[in-house]
Amino acid sequence: MKRPYVLLIKSRSVVSKIKKGTMPPVGLLYIAANLRAKLNAEVRVLDAMFEPDFLKLVAGELRSRRPDAVGISALTAESFLAHKIAAAVKAEDKTIPVIMGGPHPSSDPEAVLGDPNTDAAAIGEGEETFAELVKVIISEGPRWLEPKVIREVAGLAVRGEGGVEYTAPRAPVQDLDSLPFPAWDLIDYKKFWETGGMATVGIRPYLPIFTSRGCPYQCVFCHQIFGKKFRARSPENVVEEMALIHKLGTKNIEVLDDIANFDPDRFDRILELMLERNLQSVLNFPNAIRADIVRPESLDLLKRVGVCEVSVAVESACPRIQRLMNKNLALDKVGRTIDMLADRHIFTRGFFILGFPTETEAEMRETIRWACASRLHLAMFFTPNPYRNTAMYSMFEQAGKLRDDVNSIDFEYIGAPFNASEMSDAGYRSLYRSAFLKFYLDPVRAYRIARDGPFGWDIPARAYGLFKNYINFSRLKET
Repeated sequence: MKRPYVLLIKSRSVVSKIKKGTMPPVGLLYIAANLRAKLNAEVRVLDAMFEPDFLKLVAGELRSRRPDAVGISALTAESFLAHKIAAAVKAEDKTIPVIMGGPHPSSDPEAVLGDPNTDAAAIGEGEETFAELVKVIISEGPRWLEPKVIREVAGLAVRGEGGVEYTAPRAPVQDLDSLPFPAWDLIDYKKFWETGGMATVGIRPYLPIFTSRGCPYQCVFCHQIFGKKFRARSPENVVEEMALIHKLGTKNIEVLDDIANFDPDRFDRILELMLERNLQSVLNFPNAIRADIVRPESLDLLKRVGVCEVSVAVESACPRIQRLMNKNLALDKVGRTIDMLADRHIFTRGFFILGFPTETEAEMRETIRWACASRLHLAMFFTPNPYRNTAMYSMFEQAGKLRDDVNSIDFEYIGAPFNASEMSDAGYRSLYRSAFLKFYLDPVRAYRIARDGPFGWDIPARAYGLFKNYINFSRLKET
């Protein structure tokens, strides 16, 4: 088999560029590393984040050299540009295979394959699926999309005679230690040090890491890309990658797991190994930890290793809504965890969602009061996003709350136009804005933010952006 040449492309949304804070394309870098390891492939990675005319860049790359396959990664809010990228590829050469992957194709493969410029969609995590598919493309040539050929590759959605068809489901990677580390040499990752990541910290050198995949909880709004079974890397493997990140030039690490602390013993062992290897770091948990299973000894270890910010996803302080969304947090334990974090001066950010289907004004006010009474440093209030193929989407549908005027950019978390509560849109938006004002117009909280906040020079601009973007509800256009 000849050596494949693969072009991997990360789509972005207009909001990513407005926020000036986003993650490097770590998912694509995992896929690239696996392609190298399994197929000895030559891989190029392009990212739309920093390119003013990205479609021109893609066209130029295709003209300079024809790739054997193009993979495009997209969130739902990034899908508008992803489809324009697919069209740009086919405009240059209709025979180039175009495969779309990431959260958006996994949640809405019908929309992805409704685009004739997309040949297949990868469902779920993509390392093994994409490597196997590229191997088939190289060995079969133009025959790769024939039904008897493509059906041999698990984990795909393809176009069939009766609409979208699915190949056999692909089992998630069980031995995560077997995956090579992300191929950081394929991008200029230091560009992201000029924009800030998912944590509140702001502009500084940082890199992300996944120490586990999957979450066994059944929250109605969550994606399914990593599945509902917790799969963990060994503490030794995680710490080895952290040592590599130090060598790449930063000790500031953003842990992107859905639930990094699901196994508290494993979580603590990672921190103990970091101390044993003298890997003093600055850890951030922007995707949140599960707050009702936190142990005080874990927080003590975090403090010793080095911690910048911990997020906790509360979502609602109303017991009925907790049951409705299948979060089922023990709110009394969450409150104690927040207190333990505050006692240790660990900067803590809370996530809340207002506007669930059937939620009343009184229930939303209950959540706002709980947030304001807590010792959280920051609170982020979000609107509920009904992504396709989630239970949340079905709940919106049953409540008759799905909008018929949405576009992809509406699925950003900034000022999303979704409201399934019992309040009118105008009343809901007024309440939503008041949540931010009530939480932050507290002199004691302002003092604690200033005392404990690990902020850089850009914090005034970030604070302004927080209020400007999250409470104005102005609809953004897809570009």
